[in-house]
Amino acid sequence: MPAKAKWTFAVYMAGDNTLSSAGDKDLAEMRAIGSTKDVHVVAEFDNAGPFGTRRFHIERGGASERVENLGETDSGDPQVLLNFVSWVKSEYPADHYALILWNHGGGWAPLDLDRLAQKVGAKDYSDREATERAATPIARTFFRTTLQKIFSLPTARERAICCDDGTGHSLDTVELGNVLKQTHAILGQPLDLLGMDACLMSNLEVAYQVRKDVRYVVASEESEPNAGWPYDAVLKKLTAAPDTEAKDLAAHIVKSYVKSYVDVGFGGAVTQAGLDLSRMDDLQGPLDALADALIQAMPAARTKIWTAQVGSAHFYNSTLWDIAHFGELLPKGWRAPAVRDAAKAVRAALKQGAGKFIISEAHHGPGVSRCRGLTIYLITQLTRISPYYANLAFAKERRWLDLLKAYHGV
Repeated sequence: MPAKAKWTFAVYMAGDNTLSSAGDKDLAEMRAIGSTKDVHVVAEFDNAGPFGTRRFHIERGGASERVENLGETDSGDPQVLLNFVSWVKSEYPADHYALILWNHGGGWAPLDLDRLAQKVGAKDYSDREATERAATPIARTFFRTTLQKIFSLPTARERAICCDDGTGHSLDTVELGNVLKQTHAILGQPLDLLGMDACLMSNLEVAYQVRKDVRYVVASEESEPNAGWPYDAVLKKLTAAPDTEAKDLAAHIVKSYVKSYVDVGFGGAVTQAGLDLSRMDDLQGPLDALADALIQAMPAARTKIWTAQVGSAHFYNSTLWDIAHFGELLPKGWRAPAVRDAAKAVRAALKQGAGKFIISEAHHGPGVSRCRGLTIYLITQLTRISPYYANLAFAKERRWLDLLKAYHGV
């Protein structure tokens, strides 16, 4: 077993899908740098090709690289991910751990969804339903268990609603929280850095769910392009300076990610943010105060909330909204100081910088110029509240769900 390193940088690549070729490119980026005596670079790659799932201890140029063949695995199974974490702990121990979840950014394919639907015995199921579901937000969920719960619903209509109302987000967030809690136990310490090289995961509910088991999070509000993270740029810094603290590594990833797309002239939108979960309470108080002020202002507040929603950046089928942009537009036209003051405090809590909740944020491209790194679940009045949203720690412990109920007249 290798000696204990300063960092183990572990990438869990669920690539048995449309992103398989992108995974090969990312492995090449990792091999451009490789492991050192102070930094273990390891990966588990579930490939769509003939190789099945393999584990790698990444070496520069791939020379003398340790490779383990696992055969076929289901990388959407939480236990498969936990098995990887256990292997990392036993084979490549370190003072600090970064776990990167490289997942179904490109979406589950219709064939994958068809197999899952058949496995759970989905009722009222037609041959074309998997294709329809693959074009909805649930195709971007992390875990197979999330999809199985949705396909277990009794009618195609209920499954269709759950594809649009944020249910996939709610279910997946609960599962992710369970996985990270067990990861904490396996490692014997919180993750120093959780990176999500995937879509739409820089989200307050997600951060809140994992806050006890992770120190820093790096993720994107927007859907990520298939190229994902620039692993060569990320690892070049870490291997050159293995004493780098997690907060500085997070900030470096954020800037390197957006720079990599600016440098190639990418025309779409890209976002990335680094969150210090120990400072989450800086936002919670102001956000609770804003929720209470809006509840008190109902029903007149509904029109103003809707107006602010229309103008602010949103993602995931209009279920996740940039908090800062929404908070910027919300006070316009309000006479009541409670809402204006609370919205101002929320925006102040989302300013990036050292010692703040958002330690680093970057964006580029159309539609994201006012984004500041973090989304929240805020559906329109035309969409029902996800029946599973109440299961989230954030919904149970903070005031946002009460605001959603008041906004929807529940």
